[in-house]
Amino acid sequence: MSNSASEKTKLSLSKNEIESLKTFLSGSTEYYVQAFNQIIQGKKYQFNTAAAILGPLWAAGKNVWFLFWAFLVIDIVGCISIARSFWGVEEYPDASAALGVAVLLIGRLCGGFVANNMYYKFYSRWRITPDILNGTSGERVARGAILMVAIYPLTVYQFSVSRIAEYLETFPTSRKIASSTAKVIDNSVEWLTITFEDMFDSITWAIRGMLDFLELLFIGTPWPVMALILLLLSWKMAGWRIVAFTAISLSYLGFFGFWDKAMSTMALVGSSVFICLLIGAPLGILAAKKPRFSTILNPILDIMQTMPSFVYLIPAIAFFSVGKPPAVLATVVFAMPPMIRLTALGIQQVSPSVIEAMLAFGASPRQILFKAQLPLAMPSIMAGINQSIMMSLSMVVVAALIGAGGLGYDVLSSLQHLDAGKGLLAGLAIVLCAMILDRIIRGRVESAKH
Repeated sequence: MSNSASEKTKLSLSKNEIESLKTFLSGSTEYYVQAFNQIIQGKKYQFNTAAAILGPLWAAGKNVWFLFWAFLVIDIVGCISIARSFWGVEEYPDASAALGVAVLLIGRLCGGFVANNMYYKFYSRWRITPDILNGTSGERVARGAILMVAIYPLTVYQFSVSRIAEYLETFPTSRKIASSTAKVIDNSVEWLTITFEDMFDSITWAIRGMLDFLELLFIGTPWPVMALILLLLSWKMAGWRIVAFTAISLSYLGFFGFWDKAMSTMALVGSSVFICLLIGAPLGILAAKKPRFSTILNPILDIMQTMPSFVYLIPAIAFFSVGKPPAVLATVVFAMPPMIRLTALGIQQVSPSVIEAMLAFGASPRQILFKAQLPLAMPSIMAGINQSIMMSLSMVVVAALIGAGGLGYDVLSSLQHLDAGKGLLAGLAIVLCAMILDRIIRGRVESAKH
């Protein structure tokens, strides 16, 4: 008898737990002390009359929002069945009001039986993280009621009647809004193109010069010399395993006739990544040091990362015509956000104690940046360079649409002529180029960490 009594005392709320439950509920606790004790003793499913009657409002007031949405969905399904039996008989002849009422009753009964168990789980989470909103809040009940008023009528109406009001079926707008806005954008682009023609020509000239130099370096250099340089770079950065992988990959590019196009693609990627590093690293440093600037910059980076890649070609063609320079610029816009974000992250992760120590020894902000923050942030910056390289390579097929050439052109040509074999071989060549650069940069990052 004493053993069973001790087990029962263990399987119940302690005094401290009852006090915390009073704080959690901010009101009457007798019912929930009894209910939670039964849950602890293994009786998980008890019927909560208030939850069954009030449904979503009870769940909203108790901050159990998963149950709120479950109640709401079941209620809507039942109400749709009832509404169809009255207003949609012609289109839904099999609709039954009795079925709808049954769905409502079964949903409320099931919700009543699981409510206490779900509320106990929420209480257990609250004990670990007391910052979670607790008790029954009139504000949450009002929020739940507003959601119900906003969702119930329109949803039931949408799926019940045979003909929906036109202003609900399609968004009330006019085609003139889009056409007039597009015209304004077209006029703005035309004005910018004419006004800043010299600036755009200068940028195009500079990028073309960089591309010509890199293509001369990659393509003009005899292929054995170029292959040897890449193998030595792999060995220096990442070790013998990556040297073997690089040798196999370069052999593939050579034997299948992709060497020149691969080197042309490398030149385009190299130009893009150089511009990303030239612009992205200072912006990342500024974002790390200036929270207000970071707040303004982050939405712009979000747009740059989420915008479909084909959209970048529109301003590139509008301002810089077609060819490799606009392809480089479109690639830069697509590949720069990781460079900025990871540079800022690396600077922000430098330990404050390091900065305090340098300040104590009289270091200037420039010395702190170049002698502490940038060296310690180098692994993150290298990861940003790696991501920019990968994203640049992912743009080569899209850039081929405006005359970038390289391996992307082979893939694009195979798509146009349904030449699956050629497209797969060229795609594999792009993958191998990406993997060579990835392994080299990753090896450099790992060596920097050690």
